[in-house]
Amino acid sequence: MLAQMIERRRRWLRDLPARMALKLFNRPRVRILLGRKYSDALRIHQPKMPDLSGIDAKIVAGLEKDGIYVTTIEALGLTDAGVVVDEARTLGEAFAQEARERVANGEVFVIVPPDRIIGRPSIYLFGLQDRLLDITEAYIGLPPAYDGVTINYTVADGREISTRKWHRDWEDRRMLKIAIYLRDVDEDSGPFQMIRRHDTLQNDEAGFNYELADDAALTARLGVSYTDDIVSCCGPAGTVIFTDTARFFHRGKPATGRDRMALFYSYFAHNPRHPFLCERTGMQRSDISRLAEPLPQRQRRAALWRQYLSIALRIIPPASL
Repeated sequence: MLAQMIERRRRWLRDLPARMALKLFNRPRVRILLGRKYSDALRIHQPKMPDLSGIDAKIVAGLEKDGIYVTTIEALGLTDAGVVVDEARTLGEAFAQEARERVANGEVFVIVPPDRIIGRPSIYLFGLQDRLLDITEAYIGLPPAYDGVTINYTVADGREISTRKWHRDWEDRRMLKIAIYLRDVDEDSGPFQMIRRHDTLQNDEAGFNYELADDAALTARLGVSYTDDIVSCCGPAGTVIFTDTARFFHRGKPATGRDRMALFYSYFAHNPRHPFLCERTGMQRSDISRLAEPLPQRQRRAALWRQYLSIALRIIPPASL
């Protein structure tokens, strides 16, 4: 018990600069200024936007309309997708017993340790291919930043905790996450769920609030019939989900039947609103720099987005996972 109290205190102190920065960025005058800069950046970048066609254009249209688009690895035809899914599945399966032990010891959000993913560079580099960056840029409206990849492992214990509660991600105004199922997922094995209703109370004018939401909060923000718009993403291994986790409430439904494994790739604008709430994968900056070094300029800029921030923002340590 004492060790847990000490750890909570340590994390509170570590996260204090990020929390203070978020509070500052949501002061009325500051958020209005940030909103104007954001609008100007969107306008200036508009002529440089990628021209999409085929399924890529359909993905962006689906994101604009509903905040989600579901497809398959086969339909996308992405380079090396099969190899990446197989490698990630191998890592997830090898981690399964450790994941269950971690959950039994009190961990609430379990991912394959980042160093094991770094040991399989193709999994990380897969998220930097031009097609995915084009889709991200077309949806976000600005040059993309790539925040890396996690392999999430959801133990089928039925608990509604952490990211299994309704929430929004806090990195930016708009985000794109790409989830790839590594096992078949049905309603009992923790499908990704989202609510395809825009929360009009979350913007630069109103400010940004990231509390977990219960039924009362969701009803107040989205309306009494919000449950009609819950999308539950069941599907076989290889199902791919494109979704905006910043604008739309989402969760991993508590798994009861069997464990779930899924890849999650994460993107936001190159200059995100809350850079001190980014870097959620746990990957070391030195490892990312090493993998990005030989890549083309666009990929390097996306992977090393933090290096392009102002000094004031770079010195704020990112909040803990």
